[in-house]
Amino acid sequence: MKKYDVLVVGGGIYGITTAVALAQRKYNVGLINPDTIPHHLAASTDVTKAVRMEYGSDREYFRMVEIAIEKWLEWNDLFNEKLYHEVGFLMLCKDKIESDKHTFEKHSYKNLLDAGYSPDRLDVEGIKTRFPAVNTSEYIDASFNPKAGYVESGLAVQKLADYARSLGVAIHEGRTANGFEITNGVLQAVKTKEGETFQCGHAVVAAGAHTPLLLPELQPFMKTTGHPVFWLRPGDYTNFVPPKFSVFTADISNSGWYGFPFLHKQGVVKIAKHSNGTPVHPDKDDRQITDAEVTDMRSFVKMTFPELSQAPLVYTRRCLYIDTLDGHFWIDNHPEIKGLSVSTGGSGHGLKMGPLLGEMTADIVEGKSHEFSKRHRWRNLSSTTHQVEEARYVINRKL
Repeated sequence: MKKYDVLVVGGGIYGITTAVALAQRKYNVGLINPDTIPHHLAASTDVTKAVRMEYGSDREYFRMVEIAIEKWLEWNDLFNEKLYHEVGFLMLCKDKIESDKHTFEKHSYKNLLDAGYSPDRLDVEGIKTRFPAVNTSEYIDASFNPKAGYVESGLAVQKLADYARSLGVAIHEGRTANGFEITNGVLQAVKTKEGETFQCGHAVVAAGAHTPLLLPELQPFMKTTGHPVFWLRPGDYTNFVPPKFSVFTADISNSGWYGFPFLHKQGVVKIAKHSNGTPVHPDKDDRQITDAEVTDMRSFVKMTFPELSQAPLVYTRRCLYIDTLDGHFWIDNHPEIKGLSVSTGGSGHGLKMGPLLGEMTADIVEGKSHEFSKRHRWRNLSSTTHQVEEARYVINRKL
């Protein structure tokens, strides 16, 4: 078997961007993935992922997405494909944005202003005029930022895989990592369930929800959670098409609800919930949405977008997050095994940062520091650790 300078384990957004970044730096790169790319069960294999600078008081994530947006636009040009759709981002509030009930929205709005952006502040009449599908008896204040939108996530991973191949990355589909060859604390190779051994000078584990299964020492610091996603097919989609509709959050830090405008390819409005989620084993548990979750969604839709209250539910999925207990990425070299790195811990915000993830991970592989690498290093977390993303509806801030 050919020996690679770097072998990437996993072909989701972390792995494929890492392979691209390393190949651009002239490394001989291989990548293994359990199935085709994009994998049908991977978190990044979806039709859309939100891209927003709004991160409450977290200025570092604000800056990361600000950079990522420019790179997504560059990728649109590079691939001659509209992967990133800049349809804007609407934060709906049940009280004034300045209210203590809306700290996520308040700080997000202020950060945009401080950075020189001009989000549109909308009162009831403004919401009615611009976004007629919204029930303004419930939502009385809003901010609309046109510099935001969504990425066609599964398509993006596919295009990046094609690009990686064009750069010389050897992609091996249908190979499932299940162990490592380590001699005197130095990684030698990655073994697969299929019986192959991939020799490499360095390996990057970017296996999403399977990462802590491959590296049990990470299990105290992260867990896999599943989050419901719903596709609704409106009878009349007029009011759900930009500019009358956009990526939105609806009192998200108190409810978890967000969604997307009408997707013409699928003929649906996609709605999802960003909250604690349900603990899920990536191999052993089923990913079916429960009747209670459907009822919860229907109640939200009836309250927020009455026009969708009778829309048929045509598809559901449970999107897996690999959650770190504090909600930050985990991108670093293994502290005890030389030649082994980890790139994971999306906690629900990995795809939007896609253009940065590969560069961050490649820097780590090379023993460098990245502008944003400090808080994503290997660290000790405990049951007292708080989840910090302000947009996420997490009870008691604990996962």
